[in-house]
Amino acid sequence: MVKSTINDIRYDAFHDMYELTIPAGIELSEEEEEKALQNLFFAFGKARRLCYSLRQKYELKGRMSRNEIIKRVQELTGLNSRYVKDAYATIENLPPHVTFGGLNNQRLREKGKITREEYKKRRNSIIYARGDKTKGGNLNLRIVEITGEKYLRVNVGDRKWLLLKLFIPHKYMKKYAKYLDGSRPYSVLIKRKDDDEGYDVRITIRVECTLNEGTRLMALDMNKSHIDFCVMDKHLKNVVAIGKINTSELQNTRSEKREHQIKKVAHKVKNLAKHFNADVFIGKLRTSNFKSHRKANRIVHQMPQFKLRKWIKHICVKNGVRCEERSEAYTTKVGRMLSYILGLDVHKCAAIAFALKLSDFPLFKLLSGVSSNEGDGSLRGRQKRGSSPTGTAQHDLKARRMKCWAAMMPSLLKGRGGGYPEMPGIRGLLFTSRLKACLPFRMIYVKIW
Repeated sequence: MVKSTINDIRYDAFHDMYELTIPAGIELSEEEEEKALQNLFFAFGKARRLCYSLRQKYELKGRMSRNEIIKRVQELTGLNSRYVKDAYATIENLPPHVTFGGLNNQRLREKGKITREEYKKRRNSIIYARGDKTKGGNLNLRIVEITGEKYLRVNVGDRKWLLLKLFIPHKYMKKYAKYLDGSRPYSVLIKRKDDDEGYDVRITIRVECTLNEGTRLMALDMNKSHIDFCVMDKHLKNVVAIGKINTSELQNTRSEKREHQIKKVAHKVKNLAKHFNADVFIGKLRTSNFKSHRKANRIVHQMPQFKLRKWIKHICVKNGVRCEERSEAYTTKVGRMLSYILGLDVHKCAAIAFALKLSDFPLFKLLSGVSSNEGDGSLRGRQKRGSSPTGTAQHDLKARRMKCWAAMMPSLLKGRGGGYPEMPGIRGLLFTSRLKACLPFRMIYVKIW
């Protein structure tokens, strides 16, 4: 795979991977199958909790290694090493003080609204097995075909297996059956429903796709209620189009519907990128150290930026559009300077500055005064109180005007014919004058319907 540098975004066609998830269901025909599957649920849940507690008590303090924890949990639960390793993988990135089964179910049990048996079922509700190409796709939870029908072969230990009839929707089966023949690894997750009316199965496969080079780039400036974008030609450094995607619905919708809205936004970005033949670059915000008044804190920390970045990247790569994350530090600072010259709002100018940072960092460096490029990282150091990563805080108008006049002085002095040498920042002024001469831009406003 050929990767590009920060300053040179030209690259050859290369391959990337994305995760494809296929929904399915299983059917249990006998009572013995139900009992054996329940025992596996309880054993796997116990293994997850043991791995988590031992990791918090011993591994993070250097008293036990990962292999020692897996070996000890294997002895306590009776599961094979693959199941225990998969259980460890599910808890490896969990934060401290996790409530297994969910805090809501724990509160229901404390109030007596669910029985002890129901709480145990909800606490031990998943079985997970990662894929292995050398073992026919998956060793513990394998998809097999018998007389033209798909079955899920579940390893319950002691050299015993369950053959459970697997139901995959026809549209998924028709499109992705070629990935389930064992030629590539796939991970399987079985989850018990809270109402005990069945099981959900999720089959995850890593699929390779080809990404082609775009002639333009599209920079996304993330804000609390909208995403401003700028489409710029890679070679000519001309702005082709600027616009805004309204995402205010993400702030007001319910949590169970928010992900659906996020996917709609991601598809809008993908469609725009394909229309302009552009590569997508997403701005990474750093909101962890943001401190302001209570309302601003709530709005900024409620931004679903992580899910937005994840789904935009997933849908773009799935459809053959290159998508990467880059730091958008100092773009709002340059955007404020450009807004007075171009007559546009700060957010759209910040998107222009972000595109300039991606295509020509030395020029962006002259405009912003930064010393180095952050790449796909974040701005170092703590933000000052009251600073706004989205550019929504109020700033001193007089200070901004002084900065604009200071930036314009070199061109004014040079025009008088006094023989002054070229001063730092003159390339930035030439860039802004060229942009202003090309106004009006092609303005695009996209709304989620």
